[in-house]
Formats: sequence, structure tokens, C-alpha cells
Amino acid sequence: MSETLKIACFGDSLTEGYGLAREEALPAILQRELYERGVAARCLNFGVSGDTSEDGLDRLDDVLEAEPDRVVLAFGANDCFLDEPVEEVSARLSALIEAFRDRDIPVLLVGVNAGLNPDPDYRARFEAIYPALAKQYDIALFPDLLAPYQGDPSLTLLDGMHPNEAGVQAMGRALVPLVENLARGVKP
Repeated sequence: MSETLKIACFGDSLTEGYGLAREEALPAILQRELYERGVAARCLNFGVSGDTSEDGLDRLDDVLEAEPDRVVLAFGANDCFLDEPVEEVSARLSALIEAFRDRDIPVLLVGVNAGLNPDPDYRARFEAIYPALAKQYDIALFPDLLAPYQGDPSLTLLDGMHPNEAGVQAMGRALVPLVENLARGVKP
């Protein structure tokens, strides 16, 4: 690729790099990984700790103003934690996907597991959001952003929930093949 792509990494603390320096956050890791794979991309950090999919809708204009070529959409951890109604989370994510689709901006949807929610029915319905939306919109899906580090205390901050620098690197390595496909225009 001759031109540098702008990839908006749009999400919550997992995107922002909670407790870490900017250069240790997921967008910076993805950008370095992409360069190593020969993809010229600038990964913009549109992550805000504590944000839900509703907050994402509130911040959508900021992302659109940056005129990204691609979007990595990663909301859900806080929605699940706050017990947000599954139908509303799905509708909000759908609205975000459609806003980018309307502008011909390809999206990679990034899901999370709902393991912290005590209700097994809620967990099942919540986790079903992501594959359903990926199928509905024919977009690529990375099913669980938490999986590369969750359950390994050596990859988390002291809170046991957020990834440390090594945890973010694990997330980045797992995610980068799909981000590379997104950057190169490979259809899911």
C-alpha cells in the first residue's frame, strides 16, 4: 500500500489502554504490527475508559470527523458489566455499524465475552449479539477481545480486569490478522 490508511480504533478502556502509556495501548500495538506486515496504517485511538455502546453513539461524530478509512469497533465490556439490556446494546452497535457503512467505511466488529455477568441467560444472549451482527452486515468479527489475556494474572493490571502491557500485546497479536485483512480490503 502506498498511502497510509487511517484506522479508527473505537471503543472503551480496552482500546484506550487503561493504566498504560499511549504507546502501549492497543491502537499503537496494532499500528506497529501492521507496519511489520507491510501495511502502512495510522491507528487512531478513539478509546475512552468506562464507555458503553451508548457513549459510542454520543462520540460517533468525533470519529467521523477524523475521516477514517477503516474502523475497529470494540464496545460491550461496560455494557455487559452494567447489565445493559441486550436488545439495546445490539441496536446501538447496529446503529454504529450502519453509520460507517453509510459512508463506505469498512468495519471490523470486536466482541467480548460476558463472563463477569452472573446471569447465564444474559451471558448467552449478550454473546450472541456479535456473531448475529457480523452475519447481518457481512463484516468480519473478532469474537472475544478479552480471551487473549483473561484468566492469566501475569497479563493483567492489579485490578485483574484490564490488560497490562503484555496483555495488550497478546490482544494485538490475536487481533492483527483480522485488522490486516480489513486494511487490505479482504472480505470476511
